Amino acid sequence: MRRTLFMTLCCVFCAVTLHAQTMLNGRVFEYKTHIALQGVSIENLGNKLKAVTGADGGFRIAAKTGDLLVLKTFGYQTDTLLLTDLHDKELFLEPQRTELKQVTVSDSSAKQLQAAKNMQYYDPQFHGQTMVYHRDLKKQFDGGIILRMHYFKGDEHKKKKELEKEQQRMLSEEISIIFTADNISHYLPLKDADLNNFLLLYTPDIKVYNSEDFNLLTYLNTSYKTWLTLTPDQRKTGQIFNKQ
Repeated sequence: MRRTLFMTLCCVFCAVTLHAQTMLNGRVFEYKTHIALQGVSIENLGNKLKAVTGADGGFRIAAKTGDLLVLKTFGYQTDTLLLTDLHDKELFLEPQRTELKQVTVSDSSAKQLQAAKNMQYYDPQFHGQTMVYHRDLKKQFDGGIILRMHYFKGDEHKKKKELEKEQQRMLSEEISIIFTADNISHYLPLKDADLNNFLLLYTPDIKVYNSEDFNLLTYLNTSYKTWLTLTPDQRKTGQIFNKQ
């Protein structure tokens, strides 16, 4: 009798538990841009179950009211959600912001120029001539002459050109690291051929990328909206251009 009662209570408890826990549907977007985020990890700390968002940012996970969900993905701030109901959810993640330590950059060229000016002595009697008579510390003639040679700026011009080329190379490498299929797939709901075509069309050049008002999220959002208006043939224009 007791065993039968115990089994009955267990069945009732399991039924209540299964009934209380149902499937929660939701979608995850980027805050402000409302771009659907793929690959976001959703973990239910209540039942230890996990889910991952699809291309449309959607997910489905077993949950019940009172459970705590943790949302994680690369490049975005981790967020949590306490379930007060099981209605479909629209969740938003903010991009991760990396705070760089403040660095003070000083240009010593101005100081060097001023120091050089302070060291120069313009002879009031022979100023403007190529040759001037040498003077001691008291500005008295002590014999000898000083020849004023013209400064050759060829090496300086060459170094400046080399520096500009190096800066261009570093910017090109930075662009190639950021605008890869693996990285951009975290921001846009594109994959495979569509993602590659998007990169061929909208990977910025150095001038655009290095402009003061360039913002990655704003640029991707604007480019993606333009992409949606293109025909299938127009989206392949990048392939044709790249082959040429």
